[in-house]
This record gives sequence, structure tokens and C-alpha cells, in this order.
Amino acid sequence: MKNLGIMVDCSRDACYKPDAVEKFTDIVAKMGYNMLMLYTEDTYSLEGEPYFGYMRGRYTNDEWKRMDAYAKSRGVELVPCIQTLAHLSAVTRWQTYGETCVDDHDILLVDQPETYALIEKMFAWAAECFTSRRIHIGMDEAYSVGLGRYLDLHGYRPRFEILRNHLRHIGKIAARYGFTCILWSDMFVKTANGGKYYPETFEMTPEIINAVPPEMQLVYWDYDHTERAHYEKMLDGHARFHNEIWFSGAVWSCLGFTPHNDFSSKAATQSIAACRNKGIENVLVTSWKDDGAESSLFSVLPSLAFVSACARGEGTKEHAAEIFSAATGERYEDFLLADLPDWVDGEPKLNNPVKYGLYNDPFLGLLDYHVNENRGVFFADAAEKLQARAQNGAFGYLFDTLAKACAVMEYKYDLGIRTRKAYRARNMEELRLLAETIYPETARRVENLYNAFRTQWEKECKHNGFEVHDIRLGGLIRRLTHCGELLSDFVAGKIDTIHPLEEDTLPFVKDKERGEGLLYSIWTNTAMTKPWN
Repeated sequence: MKNLGIMVDCSRDACYKPDAVEKFTDIVAKMGYNMLMLYTEDTYSLEGEPYFGYMRGRYTNDEWKRMDAYAKSRGVELVPCIQTLAHLSAVTRWQTYGETCVDDHDILLVDQPETYALIEKMFAWAAECFTSRRIHIGMDEAYSVGLGRYLDLHGYRPRFEILRNHLRHIGKIAARYGFTCILWSDMFVKTANGGKYYPETFEMTPEIINAVPPEMQLVYWDYDHTERAHYEKMLDGHARFHNEIWFSGAVWSCLGFTPHNDFSSKAATQSIAACRNKGIENVLVTSWKDDGAESSLFSVLPSLAFVSACARGEGTKEHAAEIFSAATGERYEDFLLADLPDWVDGEPKLNNPVKYGLYNDPFLGLLDYHVNENRGVFFADAAEKLQARAQNGAFGYLFDTLAKACAVMEYKYDLGIRTRKAYRARNMEELRLLAETIYPETARRVENLYNAFRTQWEKECKHNGFEVHDIRLGGLIRRLTHCGELLSDFVAGKIDTIHPLEEDTLPFVKDKERGEGLLYSIWTNTAMTKPWN
């Protein structure tokens, strides 16, 4: 395999400190990785663009040069990883860009001089700060490209034409700086397959195939399948392009505080086997941090070791454990305890009950339909095991965060169900216990979680981004306190109704059985009834 790389998300609230990036680089280099990308939508500095990365913890050019030199000294190529079309909401929110180069929401305006002036600055930054002359330009998930301001200016044009024109502009800029571009494939595959990225029958047209300049490299991303035949079919479909093909899987780190090393490893077993069978020589593993970056940068090290083992053709836990131990000095099986909190529903799945259970409002109960009652014993036991692990090793702090999360969940997980049941039965003794003991204790435990998580964040991340968690966890503490006060008022006869508890809870996701867990991690939609616009 020519390239085994990792892409770490540095745009979803967390910007990892250069010290943490260098520590991470040391470890993954020992695991056999030779490429690292820090995914940066706007968290870098552009000359003459004060609003680009404003208040987002953006890296300075000196920090980039330092990280680049350090990676190079460890045999790792640090590759710039940016966005040149979509996923730029942190930039397009500012009026200075909205007036000139925004098509729709987070999408840049194609065929606009101001857009390419901005992208030119991106390439100039990359050329100054990186020794690599590869650059990942993103280009994914721009589904409404051409349907906003572009439509007003140019009228309707087929998506592939817009993408083709945009890539030609970018290709010219890249050539001036000597860069080879890497980009995601989904926009082209979906255009040819009725909006589906994983179609049953993979279709492509010459027009769409030719829309991608042959000197650019395409990345097929696929994170949650566990069938080798699926990956092989998709790789066969991608082989129709005239481009060098990369594969990108994931180590799941975007579903809350808990990583999902077990599932990531299961998926890697099949995807890497398919890559080896189909002659794919470039593999990129993503570590996304959507909706808050709660999980530690280092929490996915076991699955990164497992991917490395698979890439060598020895995809077993035993070989992964050897790679992991040699790189970290830690025990593989001990580190896998980080997965434990989300196993509350039994066999490990790609569900994240701790994230949605934590923020699920106890009176609204928007996720209560998918929560099983009486799981406190599980979380108490998990907290004890994780707290014991937190006493040992360089990464004890991340286990402390997870232990504190489980301590919260011992009371919080089914708190809404328990509350609604007692309220409907007018069980005043239970309601008094909830109001005077359970709600205050849960709030106290959330405070403990906050303190542990703050310690984790400050070890790994710049201070920017933590305001999100001040608001979320601080808001949760205040909400628990308020709900407890309302229950006290009800028991005391000061109020005769608690309006949200009068309503029955409904399934959050259709076609799910009561108590069946979910994969859902959008805080706004679990904590309140009206999502923020």
C-alpha cells in the first residue's frame, strides 16, 4: 500500500493543539501511517481575510510550519485538507462573503471572480506552510450547488457542468502552485445515480466521468458497511473514472463522548480486504468530530491499530494489539473499555445512547421512546470500570470523562420515563424523591462530567469551541434544576399541571420498536422542540 493516511477533523468546534497533534503523529507513525490530514474548513489563516476562521481557533502559519516539519521528521506527510465548494457555513455566515461569493447556505458561488480569488489565497497559504504538494480540496455534499444565487445569475445548468467548470478553475490554480488535487467522489456518483451514493447498480455517464480532470485523484468514502461485496462493487464502479482512486473509511469518533472502535474495526476488516483485492493502494481513514468533538483525539487509537493490521494483511485483534502496544505502551484490551458506555442495549452496535440520552430533555422526552428503562446498574458498573482504568496510563483523563458520563447516565438515562410515569400515576412519594434527590444529584453529576471534560479539552484542544459545551452542559444543569423545582411545586400543590408531561412520547425515528436504540447526535434536536435555524 503506497499511502495509509489519517484525516482528523479540526473544524467541528475542536482545534487540536500542536502539542497534541505531534503526540498523535508520533503514535500513528509507529503504527505504520505515512500521511496525516487535519481537516480545516476555515481553521487556518488567510492573508487579507480577517473573517476567515474568525474566533474559531484557527492555526497560525507558524503553527502549520511547525507541525509540518515535525510530521516530516517522523516520516509522515502532512497534507493540507480544505474545502473549496461546500461545508463552509463558518465562512459564509459573514456578510463580507455573503455579498460576493456565496451560492446557497454553505456553498461557494461557482464562476464568480471573488470565489476564485478566495480559493487562490487558500492555495497560496498551503504552498507557504506545507512541504507536501498534494492537497485535499473536499468538494463533497454540495447538493444545492447552482440552485441559489448561481441560479439567479446564470439560470439553470446541469450539476455536472457546474462541477466541471469549477474543477477546471481549481485545476488551473493548483497547477500554478504545483499541487495535485485529491477530492471526494460523492457529487459525481450521486449525479449519475439519481442522488444515491451506494446504488444497487452503479451507473456512470461519459459526461460525468469526463467532468473530473484526469490529473485529480478521487476518494470513495464509505463508513458504515460491513460487507466486503458491497465495497468491491463500489470500487469496481469507481474504476470507470479516469482517475487514481483512493478509499476512505472511518474510525467512528463523532457520536458523542464514546468512540466506536469495535464497529470501526468490523467495517475495516471488510473494506481493507476489498481494497487489497481490487488493487487500491491509497487508504485514508477519517476521524470526524461532528456536533461537538466530545470524544478524545486519542480514543480511536485501537481501531487505527486495527486498520494498520488489516492494511498489512493481518487483520486480527492479536496483531492489532501488538501494533497498539508497541506504539502507545498501553494494553489494547484495556483501551477498548472506551467503547463500553454505548453498549447499554447489549451487543455493540453503531448506536450512541449516551449522547442522545444525556441531552434528551427529561420533560419533553423526545428520545424516550428509544430508551430502555432500568439501565442504571449497567451505567454504575461501567462507571466503576472506567474510573479504575482512569487511574493508569497517559490517557487516564479520557477514561475519567467517560466514567463521569456513565455516572450521569446512571440516573439520567431513563429519567424522563421515570418522571412521566410517576406524574401520570400521581405518585407523590416518587415525585418527591425525584424532585428532592434524583434531579439535584443528576445535576451535580453533570457538573462532575463538565469538569472532567474540560480537563480533557484543555489537554488536547485550543480554548475556542468549548463555549459550545459551556452552553450545552451548563444548560443541562439549569434545565435539571428547573424541572426539579417544577416537580416540587406540583407535589406542594402550587401548580396542578406540568404541561409537557401530559403528552405521550412518540418515536423519534419511524419504523423503530419501543426501546430500540438509535444513531443520532444532533444536540439541538434532542434538547429542544424547535431546532435552531
